Amino acid sequence: MPDRMVRSDGSFMRGDEAQVVLQYLNALESCSVVGISNIGKSAFLRMLCLPQFQAQRSGPSREAIFVYVDCNRMLGLNDQGLYELVLRCLQDTLRQQTVPDALVRALRSAYEELINPHSPFHIPLSFNQGLTAVLDGLGRTVVMVFDEFDDVLARVESRVFLNLRALRDQYRRTLVFVTATNESLPLLRRDETVDEFIELFTHHTYYLPPLKPDDAADLIRQLADELHVTFSTRDIDFVFDWAGGHIGLVEAACGVLGSLTGAPLRDAAQDWIIHREAAQRLPRNLAVQTECIKIWAGLNEGERAALMALVTPGGEAPLPVMNTLHNKHLLLGAEDDTPRIFSRLFGQFLAQQSALVRPGVQGVRVDVETGTVTVDGRPTEALTNLEFRLLLLLYGQLGKICDKYQVVEAVWGQDYMDTVDDARIEKLVSRLRAKIEPDPTNPRYLTTLRGRGYKLVGAS
Repeated sequence: MPDRMVRSDGSFMRGDEAQVVLQYLNALESCSVVGISNIGKSAFLRMLCLPQFQAQRSGPSREAIFVYVDCNRMLGLNDQGLYELVLRCLQDTLRQQTVPDALVRALRSAYEELINPHSPFHIPLSFNQGLTAVLDGLGRTVVMVFDEFDDVLARVESRVFLNLRALRDQYRRTLVFVTATNESLPLLRRDETVDEFIELFTHHTYYLPPLKPDDAADLIRQLADELHVTFSTRDIDFVFDWAGGHIGLVEAACGVLGSLTGAPLRDAAQDWIIHREAAQRLPRNLAVQTECIKIWAGLNEGERAALMALVTPGGEAPLPVMNTLHNKHLLLGAEDDTPRIFSRLFGQFLAQQSALVRPGVQGVRVDVETGTVTVDGRPTEALTNLEFRLLLLLYGQLGKICDKYQVVEAVWGQDYMDTVDDARIEKLVSRLRAKIEPDPTNPRYLTTLRGRGYKLVGAS
């Protein structure tokens, strides 16, 4: 959330990162911000557009008008959908500015023509009329900030990007673009027409890193306040060590740790005991697993293979792919040093995946990208949501016992801790066994340890 980027003293997180982007904008160059899933791209871009942030910046961009465009709000993934959203966001932004009434009327008229066009030809024509009326009438630079831009670039008609490039060429000193994507723009689409738009960002791509320790510590304190718990300095260090400054993992780790700490202050010995328990819970936490799956799903096959090689004894990864992983901040350390995974949680996730795909290993497998479940190489019957949550918990703790409290928390949630009884859990386990066991009456993979809990094993 954008307000989390603001510290209690009014300063902003990611100051160094913001300065990189502002240097491009001060030079009137478009900029592409790239980052893995939930690294904080949206919060970062929203921060750039906050009036209080704009008041603190320096350089030519200080006088610019930033228009935040969340592409998830498009009514349709096509030219009209994008054009409508841009003019809608532009109107919302200008309502907060002092602008001539004639300009506002011209923009509104163009917008109404765009949403009720006389013909398909009038869709881009109305958009251009509305945007150029603003660019001609404001006398100030407009920075179009496109968030969640991946699907837009990959799937919207190529003529849209040719039009955006033409508008940028016409208004070189008053129109600048910023995009946020999970992957670099050239890898999202191969199209000569679209390439002309991508050229605007070729030398101005910035890979957003995880939060630095100071910024992460401030975020962790904010999350502690929201959770109504107390985190000591040792707690903050623990969360950063496991989450690595990844915002999604930081939030998940704070939730797990907060459920153990509560509000009272603790001494070092108590913190050590709590951290040991949290370290056991974190890898099997559904929110943690979900964040790791999202990161994994956003990587290509070469990047995945390289990461798997790094966590496999004797494995080696190609240098070009290693460089890419360093650029994406998935690997830390100098490129000529022994690389390390940016987060202990993601490192454990990779180690688990590596163990499960080694040749000759039988058993239950979960494709973390598609959610497909196979047993001994054969797909299972589709799992219900509760069945999949249970399997994901056990899969995350392969070979380890999960007690009934862990099952309830992961499958139903903490609010159901006192309402889900043993019989209900056992019925769910039985339903899952029926789908993953060759012989459910003689289970090989999902075993019950009476009085202790349940365990998923990789192979018989």
